[in-house]
Amino acid sequence: WIIVIDGLDECVNTAMQVSVLRLLANAVFPLGFFITSRPELHLQEVWDTKEIVSVTNLISLSSIREVSQDIKTVLESGFSCILNDCRFKAALKFVRRPWPPLYSIEKLVERSSRQFIYAVTVMKFISSPHHNPNAQLEIVL
Repeated sequence: WIIVIDGLDECVNTAMQVSVLRLLANAVFPLGFFITSRPELHLQEVWDTKEIVSVTNLISLSSIREVSQDIKTVLESGFSCILNDCRFKAALKFVRRPWPPLYSIEKLVERSSRQFIYAVTVMKFISSPHHNPNAQLEIVL
């Protein structure tokens, strides 16, 4: 069994975040834990302690070299879906192709700072069915 704790850094109380990590590191459970978090300083200090290092396998997604290319792929796929969505045909009828231009995608990749959540949030904002996708993109840029 694996228990997922997603976004440990989003808990309001930073002392509680540290306590959770220490508790799990010292506990004996017939379970595995998958914990996700941004690398906040107070958590990084705990991750680097002997007690935690000896029982964890840390995977830093921001250190994976292909992240920027993967984010670009997510954005390109999202924009392709918008272009093919019948709800947006009229709004995008006169927009210059390719849409969006490559420099816009590259700008969004750069702004993502290698964080998928940024790209996903931007795509949700741009693909809002209540707004013009091109206007939404301009707001983001």
